[in-house]
Amino acid sequence: MAHIRSILNLLGATDELSERHRLKTPGREWMHGVASIEDYLHLCRQRVAATRTDLDTESRDAIIDGNSPFLLPAQNVDGVRRTLLMTHGLTDSPFMMRDIAGWFQSQGFRVLSMQLPGHGTRPGDLLEVSWQDWMTAQRQLIDLLARDSDELYLLGFSLGAILSLYQALHTPRFRALFLFAPAIRVTPLVRAVCPLAAAGRWWRRAAWFDVQPDSDCFKYESLANRAICEVYRLTEAQQRLASLTELDTPLFVAASENDATIDSPAILDWFARQQGVPKRMLYYSTGAPEVPNEVRVINARLPGQRIRSYSHTSLLLSPQNPHYGEQGTLRFCTHYYRLDPEKYRRCKAGEEDCLGEMFDESETCQVIRRLTWNPGYTDMLAEIQAFLQALPRSGPTRADGQLL
Repeated sequence: MAHIRSILNLLGATDELSERHRLKTPGREWMHGVASIEDYLHLCRQRVAATRTDLDTESRDAIIDGNSPFLLPAQNVDGVRRTLLMTHGLTDSPFMMRDIAGWFQSQGFRVLSMQLPGHGTRPGDLLEVSWQDWMTAQRQLIDLLARDSDELYLLGFSLGAILSLYQALHTPRFRALFLFAPAIRVTPLVRAVCPLAAAGRWWRRAAWFDVQPDSDCFKYESLANRAICEVYRLTEAQQRLASLTELDTPLFVAASENDATIDSPAILDWFARQQGVPKRMLYYSTGAPEVPNEVRVINARLPGQRIRSYSHTSLLLSPQNPHYGEQGTLRFCTHYYRLDPEKYRRCKAGEEDCLGEMFDESETCQVIRRLTWNPGYTDMLAEIQAFLQALPRSGPTRADGQLL
């Protein structure tokens, strides 16, 4: 009901759409002129600098850096050229991958954190993007990275996770998948935005699920209906592909039971059916759910830290992250922006009662700030390291599909 009220409030809002809500670069043009990873990094950075509307500030360089894709060379290399391609979620930016990218680099991986078409520039660039634009950009980067890789790995968050899963089903060439809050299934409400996205061609306001201040320089707070609709279409395409082929790639998954964005029980059901070996999953829960084998349930209620639950946005980020971490500069309060201005004010002022997933309120937690870091981050890295050590050592598959 809260989401429905948000839509109704939006359609009746008087906020003016600004320059940042106008399309600058269609998704189909995102990869034009890209013939190498160096081209990609340069062109994306140029586009961020030329397109964003918030660069008249002393934080200009940090904003450009955080929204641009980045490449980390491998450290501690043992002779095997391991490459990891990381893909962020809807409305996010490559900055979301900074913490975990550095850890994988220390484990001997070359890491590329990509920028999905429509992201990192302005919210208006999501007005004419398609899931095929996202998939094509990711596949082009996979092909470029495969040229000088012995082993290729994919890591994705939410939208990025379902894109990575699609790639692994389409072309089984990957050593392992790391999927965080994969959008295996989305709520039925998502279908309803597709007609609104179409109506947005004539009525500009209808093109937007929500319009907010976009005060977070590394994540859009305004969201186009077209982008939500394309996520739904991607999940449908992934399900069709999964009905034709089985995934046999080793699999690491992390998800929160209290996720307000995707369907977490659907992830458990899907994980139980996967045949890849090894496979491992972390499930952050506030109860004692029944889970499949290879799933470790982790307590997500931490009263001593005022944490009521883990959120969709909390899984990949370190408590030490300077923007989203425990002492970070960003307070995630967008769920109150239209529904309750006083709660929004309290949340932004640091006067929340607890932290957790948005709308997960209680009598003792009337104002909840969305959790934006993983209190169990170090433990999660240990689980990933154990998973990597369990990967088969004999007969690995090269990134180009040939056996070593």
